[in-house]
Amino acid sequence: MTTFKSILAVAVVVALFACASFAQQQGPQTLSTTTLSQAIPNQNGGSGTTFSVTLASLTNVLATVSVGTTLWVDTEAMDVVTNSIPATGTTVLVTRGTHGTKAEGHASGRTVYVGRPNLFQGYDVAGTCWSNAAGTATLPAILPWINATDGFRYDCKADGNWFRSGIGSQGSAAVTALNIFCTGIPAQNVAEYFNDTSCVGATVATYSYTVSTNGELANLQIQGSAVAANANVIVVYKNGVATALTCTVAIAAKTCSDTTHGVATVAGDYIQILDTVGNTTTETFANPSATIGLYGQ
Repeated sequence: MTTFKSILAVAVVVALFACASFAQQQGPQTLSTTTLSQAIPNQNGGSGTTFSVTLASLTNVLATVSVGTTLWVDTEAMDVVTNSIPATGTTVLVTRGTHGTKAEGHASGRTVYVGRPNLFQGYDVAGTCWSNAAGTATLPAILPWINATDGFRYDCKADGNWFRSGIGSQGSAAVTALNIFCTGIPAQNVAEYFNDTSCVGATVATYSYTVSTNGELANLQIQGSAVAANANVIVVYKNGVATALTCTVAIAAKTCSDTTHGVATVAGDYIQILDTVGNTTTETFANPSATIGLYGQ
Protein backbone atom coordinates (compact mmCIF):
# COMPACT_ATOMS: atom_id res chain seq x y z
CA MET A 1 0.00 0.00 0.00
CA THR A 2 2.87 2.36 0.89
CA THR A 3 4.49 1.65 -2.46
CA PHE A 4 1.23 2.35 -4.30
CA LYS A 5 0.82 5.68 -2.47
CA SER A 6 4.37 6.65 -3.36
CA ILE A 7 3.80 5.82 -7.02
CA LEU A 8 0.55 7.80 -6.99
CA ALA A 9 2.25 10.80 -5.41
CA VAL A 10 5.01 10.73 -8.01
CA ALA A 11 2.42 10.49 -10.81
CA VAL A 12 0.59 13.54 -9.46
CA VAL A 13 3.83 15.53 -9.31
CA VAL A 14 4.70 14.50 -12.88
CA ALA A 15 1.23 15.49 -14.10
CA LEU A 16 1.46 18.92 -12.42
CA PHE A 17 4.90 19.45 -13.92
CA ALA A 18 3.57 18.49 -17.34
CA CYS A 19 0.71 20.99 -17.01
CA ALA A 20 3.11 23.75 -16.02
CA SER A 21 5.40 22.81 -18.90
CA PHE A 22 2.45 22.91 -21.33
CA ALA A 23 1.47 26.36 -20.09
CA GLN A 24 5.03 27.55 -20.62
CA GLN A 25 5.02 26.13 -24.12
CA GLN A 26 1.85 28.01 -24.95
CA GLY A 27 3.02 31.34 -23.54
CA PRO A 28 0.71 34.40 -23.50
CA GLN A 29 -2.59 33.45 -25.18
CA THR A 30 -3.12 36.73 -27.00
CA LEU A 31 -2.62 38.09 -30.50
CA SER A 32 -0.85 41.42 -30.92
CA THR A 33 0.17 43.40 -33.98
CA THR A 34 3.23 45.18 -35.27
CA THR A 35 4.35 46.21 -38.78
CA LEU A 36 7.13 45.36 -41.20
CA SER A 37 10.00 47.83 -41.16
CA GLN A 38 11.41 46.49 -44.42
CA ALA A 39 9.82 44.87 -47.45
CA ILE A 40 10.04 41.10 -47.87
CA PRO A 41 10.65 39.82 -51.42
CA ASN A 42 8.52 37.25 -53.16
CA GLN A 43 10.07 33.77 -53.13
CA ASN A 44 8.51 31.35 -55.59
CA GLY A 45 8.77 27.96 -53.98
CA GLY A 46 10.23 29.63 -50.92
CA SER A 47 8.06 27.91 -48.33
CA GLY A 48 10.25 26.25 -45.72
CA THR A 49 13.26 28.50 -46.39
CA THR A 50 14.71 30.83 -43.77
CA PHE A 51 14.80 34.60 -44.14
CA SER A 52 15.60 37.65 -41.99
CA VAL A 53 12.56 39.82 -41.18
CA THR A 54 12.71 43.30 -39.60
CA LEU A 55 9.73 44.36 -37.49
CA ALA A 56 8.80 47.68 -35.92
CA SER A 57 8.64 45.96 -32.51
CA LEU A 58 9.55 42.59 -30.98
CA THR A 59 6.87 42.83 -28.27
CA ASN A 60 5.48 39.30 -27.60
CA VAL A 61 7.98 37.78 -30.06
CA LEU A 62 9.56 34.82 -28.25
CA ALA A 63 11.64 32.00 -29.71
CA THR A 64 12.86 29.66 -26.99
CA VAL A 65 12.81 25.88 -27.02
CA SER A 66 9.52 25.91 -25.07
CA VAL A 67 7.80 29.05 -26.42
CA GLY A 68 7.53 29.78 -30.13
CA THR A 69 6.04 32.62 -32.18
CA THR A 70 4.21 32.74 -35.49
CA LEU A 71 4.10 35.93 -37.58
CA TRP A 72 1.21 36.38 -40.04
CA VAL A 73 1.49 39.06 -42.69
CA ASP A 74 -0.90 39.39 -45.64
CA THR A 75 -1.71 35.66 -46.06
CA GLU A 76 1.68 34.18 -45.22
CA ALA A 77 2.57 32.59 -41.88
CA MET A 78 6.17 32.51 -40.72
CA ASP A 79 7.60 30.78 -37.64
CA VAL A 80 10.36 32.55 -35.77
CA VAL A 81 13.46 30.34 -35.64
CA THR A 82 14.37 29.16 -32.14
CA ASN A 83 16.94 31.33 -30.35
CA SER A 84 16.99 33.93 -33.15
CA ILE A 85 15.81 36.89 -31.04
CA PRO A 86 18.66 39.47 -31.11
CA ALA A 87 20.09 41.22 -28.06
CA THR A 88 19.56 44.52 -29.90
CA GLY A 89 17.55 45.49 -32.94
CA THR A 90 14.29 44.06 -34.27
CA THR A 91 15.44 41.64 -36.98
CA VAL A 92 14.61 37.96 -36.50
CA LEU A 93 15.14 34.82 -38.53
CA VAL A 94 11.95 33.09 -39.72
CA THR A 95 10.91 29.98 -41.58
CA ARG A 96 8.70 31.16 -44.42
CA GLY A 97 5.41 29.76 -45.67
CA THR A 98 4.43 27.70 -42.61
CA HIS A 99 0.97 26.51 -41.48
CA GLY A 100 0.04 25.54 -45.04
CA THR A 101 0.72 29.01 -46.48
CA LYS A 102 3.14 30.02 -49.22
CA ALA A 103 5.94 32.57 -49.30
CA GLU A 104 4.95 35.82 -50.99
CA GLY A 105 6.13 39.41 -51.23
CA HIS A 106 5.17 41.97 -48.58
CA ALA A 107 5.55 45.75 -48.64
CA SER A 108 7.15 47.68 -45.79
CA GLY A 109 4.54 48.90 -43.31
CA ARG A 110 2.20 45.91 -43.69
CA THR A 111 0.38 44.76 -40.55
CA VAL A 112 1.85 41.67 -38.86
CA TYR A 113 -0.11 39.56 -36.36
CA VAL A 114 2.05 38.06 -33.61
CA GLY A 115 1.07 35.07 -31.47
CA ARG A 116 1.82 31.58 -30.27
CA PRO A 117 1.55 29.01 -33.09
CA ASN A 118 -1.61 27.43 -31.59
CA LEU A 119 -3.51 30.74 -31.93
CA PHE A 120 -3.61 30.49 -35.73
CA GLN A 121 -6.42 28.21 -36.87
CA GLY A 122 -7.07 25.92 -39.82
CA TYR A 123 -10.82 26.39 -40.30
CA ASP A 124 -13.49 29.09 -40.60
CA VAL A 125 -16.09 29.94 -37.94
CA ALA A 126 -19.75 30.97 -38.08
CA GLY A 127 -22.75 31.43 -35.80
CA THR A 128 -22.49 32.66 -32.22
CA CYS A 129 -19.11 33.75 -30.94
CA TRP A 130 -20.07 34.03 -27.28
CA SER A 131 -17.87 31.71 -25.29
CA ASN A 132 -20.24 30.68 -22.50
CA ALA A 133 -23.22 28.36 -22.48
CA ALA A 134 -25.47 30.91 -20.74
CA GLY A 135 -25.79 32.94 -23.93
CA THR A 136 -24.54 36.21 -22.44
CA ALA A 137 -21.99 38.47 -24.06
CA THR A 138 -18.71 36.84 -23.06
CA LEU A 139 -16.37 37.46 -25.97
CA PRO A 140 -13.81 34.85 -27.06
CA ALA A 141 -10.40 35.07 -25.42
CA ILE A 142 -8.64 35.11 -28.79
CA LEU A 143 -9.57 37.79 -31.30
CA PRO A 144 -9.43 38.00 -34.20
CA TRP A 145 -9.93 34.38 -35.29
CA ILE A 146 -7.40 33.80 -38.06
CA ASN A 147 -7.71 30.89 -40.48
CA ALA A 148 -4.19 30.72 -41.86
CA THR A 149 -5.13 28.15 -44.50
CA ASP A 150 -7.52 30.39 -46.46
CA GLY A 151 -6.44 33.82 -45.17
CA PHE A 152 -9.81 34.83 -43.67
CA ARG A 153 -9.96 36.90 -40.47
CA TYR A 154 -13.06 36.82 -38.24
CA ASP A 155 -14.20 39.18 -35.50
CA CYS A 156 -16.83 39.11 -32.77
CA LYS A 157 -18.73 42.14 -31.50
CA ALA A 158 -20.99 42.61 -28.49
CA ASP A 159 -24.08 41.27 -30.32
CA GLY A 160 -22.46 37.80 -30.31
CA ASN A 161 -22.13 36.92 -34.03
CA TRP A 162 -18.99 35.86 -35.87
CA PHE A 163 -18.40 37.86 -39.04
CA ARG A 164 -15.65 37.89 -41.64
CA SER A 165 -13.78 41.13 -40.95
CA GLY A 166 -10.75 40.78 -43.19
CA ILE A 167 -8.75 38.95 -45.80
CA GLY A 168 -5.13 38.56 -44.82
CA SER A 169 -3.55 40.72 -42.14
CA GLN A 170 -4.27 43.96 -43.97
CA GLY A 171 -7.42 43.85 -46.08
CA SER A 172 -11.03 44.45 -45.11
CA ALA A 173 -13.71 41.89 -45.97
CA ALA A 174 -16.53 44.40 -45.86
CA VAL A 175 -19.17 43.65 -48.50
CA THR A 176 -19.65 47.39 -48.77
CA ALA A 177 -19.17 50.57 -46.77
CA LEU A 178 -22.25 52.61 -45.93
CA ASN A 179 -21.65 56.35 -46.32
CA ILE A 180 -24.43 58.58 -44.97
CA PHE A 181 -24.05 62.32 -44.40
CA CYS A 182 -25.63 65.73 -44.10
CA THR A 183 -24.29 69.10 -45.25
CA GLY A 184 -23.89 72.30 -43.29
CA ILE A 185 -24.12 72.59 -39.50
CA PRO A 186 -26.69 70.75 -37.34
CA ALA A 187 -28.80 72.95 -35.08
CA GLN A 188 -28.07 73.33 -31.37
CA ASN A 189 -30.25 71.25 -29.02
CA VAL A 190 -32.00 69.38 -31.87
CA ALA A 191 -32.03 65.76 -33.04
CA GLU A 192 -31.52 65.63 -36.82
CA TYR A 193 -31.03 62.82 -39.31
CA PHE A 194 -28.30 62.37 -41.89
CA ASN A 195 -30.48 62.56 -45.01
CA ASP A 196 -27.71 63.11 -47.59
CA THR A 197 -28.98 66.73 -47.81
CA SER A 198 -28.83 69.73 -45.48
CA CYS A 199 -28.47 68.99 -41.76
CA VAL A 200 -30.68 71.93 -40.80
CA GLY A 201 -34.29 71.01 -40.13
CA ALA A 202 -33.78 67.29 -40.78
CA THR A 203 -35.89 66.19 -37.83
CA VAL A 204 -37.61 63.51 -39.93
CA ALA A 205 -35.74 60.72 -41.68
CA THR A 206 -36.17 61.04 -45.44
CA TYR A 207 -33.21 58.84 -46.41
CA SER A 208 -32.29 55.30 -45.43
CA TYR A 209 -29.80 52.73 -46.67
CA THR A 210 -31.41 49.41 -47.56
CA VAL A 211 -29.24 46.38 -46.74
CA SER A 212 -28.93 43.96 -49.66
CA THR A 213 -27.45 40.93 -47.87
CA ASN A 214 -27.39 39.14 -44.53
CA GLY A 215 -24.41 40.25 -42.50
CA GLU A 216 -23.08 42.46 -39.75
CA LEU A 217 -22.83 46.23 -39.41
CA ALA A 218 -19.69 47.23 -37.50
CA ASN A 219 -16.89 49.77 -37.18
CA LEU A 220 -18.80 53.06 -37.14
CA GLN A 221 -16.67 56.09 -38.04
CA ILE A 222 -17.88 59.71 -37.84
CA GLN A 223 -16.03 62.59 -39.47
CA GLY A 224 -16.84 66.32 -39.64
CA SER A 225 -15.07 69.18 -41.39
CA ALA A 226 -15.05 71.46 -38.32
CA VAL A 227 -14.95 70.78 -34.58
CA ALA A 228 -18.07 70.57 -32.44
CA ALA A 229 -19.17 73.23 -29.95
CA ASN A 230 -21.61 70.78 -28.32
CA ALA A 231 -21.52 67.05 -27.73
CA ASN A 232 -23.04 65.29 -30.76
CA VAL A 233 -24.46 61.85 -29.96
CA ILE A 234 -24.58 59.77 -33.15
CA VAL A 235 -26.80 56.67 -33.16
CA VAL A 236 -27.35 54.07 -35.89
CA TYR A 237 -31.00 53.06 -36.34
CA LYS A 238 -32.13 49.76 -37.88
CA ASN A 239 -35.71 49.56 -39.07
CA GLY A 240 -36.56 52.68 -37.06
CA VAL A 241 -35.12 51.39 -33.77
CA ALA A 242 -31.94 52.66 -32.09
CA THR A 243 -29.09 50.14 -31.96
CA ALA A 244 -26.04 49.81 -29.72
CA LEU A 245 -23.86 51.13 -32.55
CA THR A 246 -23.20 54.69 -31.39
CA CYS A 247 -20.50 57.22 -30.58
CA THR A 248 -20.25 60.79 -29.31
CA VAL A 249 -18.33 63.61 -30.95
CA ALA A 250 -16.98 65.51 -27.96
CA ILE A 251 -16.75 69.29 -27.68
CA ALA A 252 -13.71 70.53 -29.65
CA ALA A 253 -13.53 67.25 -31.59
CA LYS A 254 -14.70 66.37 -35.07
CA THR A 255 -14.49 62.56 -35.06
CA CYS A 256 -15.72 59.59 -33.06
CA SER A 257 -15.95 55.83 -33.60
CA ASP A 258 -17.49 52.63 -32.26
CA THR A 259 -15.42 49.52 -32.92
CA THR A 260 -16.94 47.54 -30.04
CA HIS A 261 -20.54 46.98 -31.09
CA GLY A 262 -22.07 45.20 -34.05
CA VAL A 263 -25.58 44.87 -35.46
CA ALA A 264 -26.80 41.75 -37.26
CA THR A 265 -28.69 42.50 -40.47
CA VAL A 266 -30.77 40.68 -43.06
CA ALA A 267 -31.57 41.72 -46.60
CA GLY A 268 -34.23 44.44 -46.57
CA ASP A 269 -33.27 46.07 -43.27
CA TYR A 270 -33.07 49.85 -43.54
CA ILE A 271 -30.42 51.95 -41.80
CA GLN A 272 -30.62 55.58 -40.67
CA ILE A 273 -28.31 57.89 -38.69
CA LEU A 274 -29.53 60.33 -36.01
CA ASP A 275 -27.42 63.14 -34.52
CA THR A 276 -28.61 64.59 -31.21
CA VAL A 277 -26.85 67.90 -30.54
CA GLY A 278 -26.22 69.28 -27.05
CA ASN A 279 -27.29 72.67 -25.76
CA THR A 280 -24.05 74.32 -24.64
CA THR A 281 -23.75 76.97 -27.33
CA THR A 282 -24.27 77.59 -31.06
CA GLU A 283 -23.13 74.48 -32.93
CA THR A 284 -20.07 74.52 -35.21
CA PHE A 285 -19.74 70.80 -36.11
CA ALA A 286 -19.92 70.90 -39.90
CA ASN A 287 -20.65 68.46 -42.71
CA PRO A 288 -20.80 65.28 -40.61
CA SER A 289 -20.61 61.93 -42.36
CA ALA A 290 -20.93 58.36 -41.13
CA THR A 291 -19.11 55.32 -42.51
CA ILE A 292 -20.10 51.81 -41.41
CA GLY A 293 -18.76 48.50 -42.67
CA LEU A 294 -21.25 45.85 -43.79
CA TYR A 295 -19.64 42.43 -43.42
CA GLY A 296 -20.80 39.01 -44.55
CA GLN A 297 -21.43 36.29 -41.99
